[in-house]
Amino acid sequence: MSSKIKTTKRFVNFKMNNEVYKNKRKVLDFIYELKNEGFKLPRIDVRIGTSKKCNVLGKARLKDNIIWITQEAIDNGSNELRSVVYHELLHAIYGCNHVKGCPIMSAVQPDVVVNKSKSIEIFKKYYNKYN
Repeated sequence: MSSKIKTTKRFVNFKMNNEVYKNKRKVLDFIYELKNEGFKLPRIDVRIGTSKKCNVLGKARLKDNIIWITQEAIDNGSNELRSVVYHELLHAIYGCNHVKGCPIMSAVQPDVVVNKSKSIEIFKKYYNKYN
């Protein structure tokens, strides 16, 4: 049994049900998308819920392999959700800081969201930096 704390003060985890599981699968699909591209990633705990802070789409515990994704991020569509998931993964796995102007690692969601291939290219840059 894992002793990892799976809650955070700034996020309310949704109780698991069919809808929450379906949304969690959407997030997990982006993690497997990276694994299928050849990235070696640790097991990531994924929580779905709502942030107690407005305008937050996700949260990660730095270098602790756990991410929280909001329903709002899921509702924003595939490319935006991918960017949020990749962003939180880089925090959760490597402790990566925000990078102003980066379409994935900026502290705020950019006006133009990048597509799958560009997202993977950017993720690879950080992955190579930390591995």
